[in-house]
Amino acid sequence: MLQLNEQECWQMSMGLTRIMAASIDEFRQTVFQVMNEMVPFDCGVSYVVRNYPDKKDCLDPLAYPKAKVVPTTNEIFRAAELAHKSSGYTALEWQKQSLVFRDSDMFSDEFMFRTEIGRMLKNEWGMRYACKVFSIFNGLLLGKFWLLRYEESGNFEEKDLFRLRLLEPLITRRMYEYHPQNKKGEMAKKILTERYGLTERERQITGLICRGMSNKQIADKLFCAESTVKKHITAITKKMEVSNRTEIIHRCVIENAVQSFI
Repeated sequence: MLQLNEQECWQMSMGLTRIMAASIDEFRQTVFQVMNEMVPFDCGVSYVVRNYPDKKDCLDPLAYPKAKVVPTTNEIFRAAELAHKSSGYTALEWQKQSLVFRDSDMFSDEFMFRTEIGRMLKNEWGMRYACKVFSIFNGLLLGKFWLLRYEESGNFEEKDLFRLRLLEPLITRRMYEYHPQNKKGEMAKKILTERYGLTERERQITGLICRGMSNKQIADKLFCAESTVKKHITAITKKMEVSNRTEIIHRCVIENAVQSFI
């Protein structure tokens, strides 16, 4: 039976405390830091997932910057697109409970090497083994963490999965608090959409304004030009009948329409 020794219990406790205390902007980086201390990996990528009735969109790609291999944002987006071409992989996204699994337990070597995503991870990123955490709450796939290793680092072991499964419930709970499709986010969306007619992108920007982000920070997060952000803010102020960013924040607070999301 797998269990933690005294040192590992202390390490787990400290890791959970750090995840619990992490802010929205620190959250996924903190999760990666804790995971890497408990289950070392050579490359780590993460997505926030938007759920639709017929599909799951991977958004806000993030690479763990302290890993040995750090893919670019475009490479992480491409990895998500290639993964979605595999029906075997996408079927896992529709499970009702969180998943912690090794690719080697789910897919044969032949399957991995004949899929585009498998070839990309091996040939372009140099990764041989993968372990994934899918955070699912109330039927919503909130986000994913991919942990990858070189062949010489060896496959993830049962004890690694055990440690990740101990971390997963808190990661999932915290991720739900920050997810745009949680109850608070859905209420804010309803107010901003029905009362003010904001588009999805305008709602995103409104939420980031309420987090105190500058136009440049918003542009970097949404992968768009700063001038585009300014145009959206002009449209938001007009629709909400306010004059500036401070009044946008004030209106959202008064209307209970502040969207906090990863």
